[in-house]
Amino acid sequence: MNTRPKQLFGFVALTFVFFAAGCGGGSGSTPPSPTAKFSDASLSGQYAFSMAGNEVCAGTSSYFARAGSFTADGKGNITAGLEDVNVCPGVATLRFTGGKYSIGSDGRGSLKLTNSTGTTNYSIALSSSTAGAIAQTDAGATASGSFQRQNRAAFLNTAIAGGYVFDLNGVDVSGTAVNPASSIGRFDADGAGAIFNGLFDSNIGGSPSGQQLFPAGAFCQLDTTPDGANFGRGTANIAGQALAFYVVDATRLKFIGTDFPSAWLGEAFSQQNVAFNTSSLNGSFAFLIGGSVSAGPISTAGRFAADGAGNLSNIALDENNSGSWTPLPSGSVTGAFTVDSNQFGGGTLTWTDTKVGTFSFIFYLISPTQAVLQETDSTIVSDGILTAQTTTPISGSTLAGDYVLGWTGFANAEEDYIGQVTLGSSGSLRGLLDVNDFFTHTQFFDVSTTGNLSLSGDGTQFNDFSANLNSGPAPALHFTTYVANPDTSFLVGVDSDRVISGTLTRQP
Repeated sequence: MNTRPKQLFGFVALTFVFFAAGCGGGSGSTPPSPTAKFSDASLSGQYAFSMAGNEVCAGTSSYFARAGSFTADGKGNITAGLEDVNVCPGVATLRFTGGKYSIGSDGRGSLKLTNSTGTTNYSIALSSSTAGAIAQTDAGATASGSFQRQNRAAFLNTAIAGGYVFDLNGVDVSGTAVNPASSIGRFDADGAGAIFNGLFDSNIGGSPSGQQLFPAGAFCQLDTTPDGANFGRGTANIAGQALAFYVVDATRLKFIGTDFPSAWLGEAFSQQNVAFNTSSLNGSFAFLIGGSVSAGPISTAGRFAADGAGNLSNIALDENNSGSWTPLPSGSVTGAFTVDSNQFGGGTLTWTDTKVGTFSFIFYLISPTQAVLQETDSTIVSDGILTAQTTTPISGSTLAGDYVLGWTGFANAEEDYIGQVTLGSSGSLRGLLDVNDFFTHTQFFDVSTTGNLSLSGDGTQFNDFSANLNSGPAPALHFTTYVANPDTSFLVGVDSDRVISGTLTRQP
């Protein structure tokens, strides 16, 4: 049994945003209804998906994960597919024997996938015809994740070549000990299934490992069975973890752990082929991470500026640690960073607030504008993403538009939120959400939602965001929002009764 600690995983890939700098907020006018942009035809082709969450196992909550591939015919039918699951009874690879889906004009929809164990129900929201957010909406399980259209031309070992940066998280089971776990790092693939130059930092139960070499036996190879050619499935051993994976394209792989009863989920991204050094981290960056501490879940979002010479400035952060909200700056904040001399893109971030204390992180650069990030402070297991922050002026007019939202929270148990909202130039929003509340095993569909975003200053620092739901486990949610760019924003909840975080991603 993978009994899950109270944690909030921070792996992200969506968006949010709005309101004019200097206007200070207010309810403003009601934004218009979203333009009809989507239909069943918008979901057409082959898609890789991955998600993690909680299920009922022997009467208690247990962490589980799933990853796979499904084919949509553009007419509401699932015609083929395969998934790997790491669930309460164990691990399995299951073939989809059918399924249905329906996509509304706003990109929201439902998806049913059927295999030999039965039919699983999902809510989905398309950010485009090639990608979207997904959440399981069954009474006995909830999970959240993402899906992306696959490129079948990359279902070859020769396509998996060059450097990759990865982020894995989940639970590590050793004997009777069940601990939250995170592992980030990088490796080179040779296009024939072998990997080399593997480096990783793991954090098991709040004990960081420091940078390590991959153990012997590392590989990443497509299945030689038809599953490899038809679904882009393969197997790997990355940072000592046994994994299955599904190819999105040559730049992105979705991983799921197969070493039961431990369970991991994550992704790898193609790393830019450059010799990274201190000057590689230069400019403004926003980040979002999540995970757990001994008391429960934790989520953190923020931003900083790096000068390419080892110094950090303009540091802002909001952390919700099991319902206790800490904003930075609280006192005076100073910070510094390093980039590893081996030129593989690893490095450290550290800053100290004179009233709050020190925050420490490690990262691996995907490129000079993107990285995976892991906190290394004592007892904390938390990871996520770091991305360059826009230099374009942020205003209500630049942020106005339609967005997909994907949020994961934890109050008494996991809560997953997925939907679509429209932001007006005044900072007001409205939309519809689906919510799965694992504590009550209740699903809420088409939840009408209103809210407001109030930008502070030039919008690059902390901004206030609220969402009011007409039903569900939380009628009012309050966040701090960090705008990464006009298409993506990171949100972290500041309420004392739950830890919640996620993104808003612009629709076309």
